[in-house]
Amino acid sequence: MNEKIIEQTTTETFVYGHSAQLPLKATLYRPEKVRGTLLYFHGGGFLYGHRNDLPAAYRQALLEAGYSLFTFDYPLAPEVPLVDIYQSAQAAIQWFLQDGWHYSGLGKKDYILFGRSAGGYLVSLLSAAFPHVSQIGLIRFYGYQEVLSSTFLAPSAHYQRLPKVAPIEAQQIIEAAPITEGSLAARFPLYLSARQFGNWHTYLGKRAELQLLDQQLQKVNDMPPTFMAHCTDDPDVPFQTSTAFAARLDQVETEWLSDAQHDFDRQANPLADACYQKLISWLNRLT
Repeated sequence: MNEKIIEQTTTETFVYGHSAQLPLKATLYRPEKVRGTLLYFHGGGFLYGHRNDLPAAYRQALLEAGYSLFTFDYPLAPEVPLVDIYQSAQAAIQWFLQDGWHYSGLGKKDYILFGRSAGGYLVSLLSAAFPHVSQIGLIRFYGYQEVLSSTFLAPSAHYQRLPKVAPIEAQQIIEAAPITEGSLAARFPLYLSARQFGNWHTYLGKRAELQLLDQQLQKVNDMPPTFMAHCTDDPDVPFQTSTAFAARLDQVETEWLSDAQHDFDRQANPLADACYQKLISWLNRLT
């Protein structure tokens, strides 16, 4: 992927809302010439991560192709339940439609949702249950379809190969107040424990509320044109969740990668480089 420096890029940070007293921020990366706007939600199992986790090489590639990129905070679980995270994501979209679009450089409200992993679930849910005429596309990288799927309700053989993090140890990681950022070093043990013991859903909130969210994601009528990417041997989120979702869509382009990684694009590499070039080609046809 090209590593040249973009000379005419504007970066701004906004507060789009609050979770309790915690500001929820959005960062805008805007190229000099804009042909489209992406609204991005990060991954991390809802338990860790931060809004600017998209690798710089791929953020740069999108900017060079002419796409403004808004990256959004959301409060992390378990300090906040998933239903509140979803409401924060809705608030982010509403803020963009009311105010943020003025800063994108596009001159109109059209947007494309982009999410990786947990963010992929969020943007799929937003597309299915919180649609808007201004949404012209959906990008989902290795996202999941149901937080209450059998895969996540059972201990993960993949994560059980790693040193155990007992639930009582994991509980000590949880903060007393909402947060929007959690480093891999500080918060990944929480996710690791959740997957080792099959209790991830208990960190996301009440089961009945999670069921309602999952049910809303089954409404895939009138979904916008979609680009999906997933590794065929993903050890974290089953590849079949993406193939099943893609089969239900009328307008979908898929990039199935023969590899055994989850977040295959966490660092720049030839496999991910090629995927992002295909994504940009799809975006250019869409816009």
